[in-house]
Parts: sequence; structure tokens; C-alpha cells
Amino acid sequence: MKKWICFAAAFYALTLGAEVSVISVTDEDKHTKKEDFYHTFEYFISSGNQQNKCQATRIAPHWFATAAHCVKDTCQNQCTLRMDLLDTPVSAMAEWEHSAKKPTVFVHPGYSNKQLVKNDFALIKLDVNRAPKIYYRRSKTAGTPHTAMSQPQFTAWLARNPRTHSKYRHVLSPQLPPIAVFDNANYLMDRNISVISIFSGKRTVKPDPHPVYYVRDLGYAYTTNFGIRKGMSGSGVMTNTGELIGIISAYVDADLYKGREKIKHENWFMFPVFNESLVSFMREVMGSDFNSVSQKDAYPYLARKTRKDFTPILTLMKSKK
Repeated sequence: MKKWICFAAAFYALTLGAEVSVISVTDEDKHTKKEDFYHTFEYFISSGNQQNKCQATRIAPHWFATAAHCVKDTCQNQCTLRMDLLDTPVSAMAEWEHSAKKPTVFVHPGYSNKQLVKNDFALIKLDVNRAPKIYYRRSKTAGTPHTAMSQPQFTAWLARNPRTHSKYRHVLSPQLPPIAVFDNANYLMDRNISVISIFSGKRTVKPDPHPVYYVRDLGYAYTTNFGIRKGMSGSGVMTNTGELIGIISAYVDADLYKGREKIKHENWFMFPVFNESLVSFMREVMGSDFNSVSQKDAYPYLARKTRKDFTPILTLMKSKK
């Protein structure tokens, strides 16, 4: 086996915010438009002087999936979370609390911030319909505070704007994506993927034109970076046939060397997929609510087995444990 030495590697955990979705290569194109992502939102976390922004994807009526590194430290004891529900001039923000006595944030027990990507997964319990809301009008100028609204003012605005009213109804009762479950092998996705980026309410769908691989020995998938950047953590990675296959976690820039010779430069995006570890965690935390999560086998429907040589990424990522 060739021996690879990896040097000048820059790793990025995507903590500050963004959103993700995925596009596939079949004729049934879904998750190619912003409107296809009514199940995905940006949210804000605060605890004392700590603040953070990430994204989350709704997987069950009262449950959202996100990245563990978004919430582990900030919500270790107590935190406030606010989820922005609309990308329109007027919006509603669901607000709720997490504490040790009344937990609403659950981090995968196998996650460690000393190890990138693997088990970088968390669940948020939230009833969007019943959660208290903050209503506001977005500022048109960066850095200028938003204008607060009362619920009657928000309701009146929806009545005057039927398209936004329709969007809000879909947000409160979205079509939930099925998760694609991976077993113990190396796979090449038979779908392309895409992600949706959300910053300050602005949504942008980013398609991935590159192959996507799941590496059994790493426990997560990777592809060439196609525009993933800091702030997009926690958003769902979706296929264009509508399956949720993973959650945005991190990316890496690295120069790969063989001896003193630079072989090539790699820029990878990595994300945990729904394997046995993640699914077992979901089943334990969600209890009977897990029965409402729709599931599909990734193999053979969405992926095929591969014997690709994963030495470069294995060498680089295992050296960072």
C-alpha cells in the first residue's frame, strides 16, 4: 500500500450557520428549489456570553436533526434557542429553552469535539406549532435591528400576503423527508447531492456535481467541496429523490504529499450519514416518536458498493483523531 503523508491541512467545523439540501441524478427532481426545503431552518443559540448559529432539518413532527458541535458546548447546561421560520420580509421565530432538568437538546454520546465528523449528530425536540413565537419585520440595512411586531400585526400581514401565508402553513406542517440508512460497507451514491444555505433568512440551493462516497472505516461520507462554508452546520444533505442522507458537519483543505513530493491538493466536504450508530441513538432518544420517521435502505436503492482506494482521506482523517 502506498504511504501518504498529509501536510498543510486546514479543518473547518461549520458552526456559525447555513443550510443544506441535496440533488440527485434521476428524472424525479426534488429538493432543487428553495420551496422544497420547508423542513429546514436556521436557528440561533445563546447561553451567557456564548452565541451560535446553525441549521436543522425536521425529521418528525416534534424532532429536528442538527450537528452536535453546534450545541454541545453552548447547551451543556442551559441555553435559549430561536428558530427562524420564514425567509420573507416579515417572519416568526420559535423560541424555547433547554436545561438539564427539562432537556430539549440531545447530543450523540459518541461525539467528541476532539474528533471531526464521526457521530457529529444531535437531536432537538420542538413543537413548532405550540412554541412561543417572536414576530418581526426584517431590517433592510445590515447591522440595523429588526422591528418587533405583535401577533395580531403578523396575522394581518399574512392576510394581506397570501403567498407568505401559504408558505407559513407549509412550514408548520411540512412534508418530512425519509432518512436513508447505510449498513456496514463502502458505498458510492447513485444520487448527486445538494444543500441549502441559509444566512439571515436568505436561502440558496447548492447542488453537488461530484461523486459522493461513504467510507465504512471513517463512519461518514465525503465529496469534493461544492461551496460548503462556515455557518452551514446542521443542515440536511438531501437527494433529488427526497431522501435525507446526512447532516452537514465539516470541510477540509489539505495538500497531500508522498515523501517530499506534493501529490495534489484536496478540498473535501464530510458529513455523518444515518448508519447504525446514528439510528440507534435516534431510536433511544425519540422513543415511540421514532416510529414516525420514514426510512429507506441506502443500499441498493440509493447507493452501490465500491472498492475505491480511500487511502488519502483515511490517512489524513485518522491522523486527526
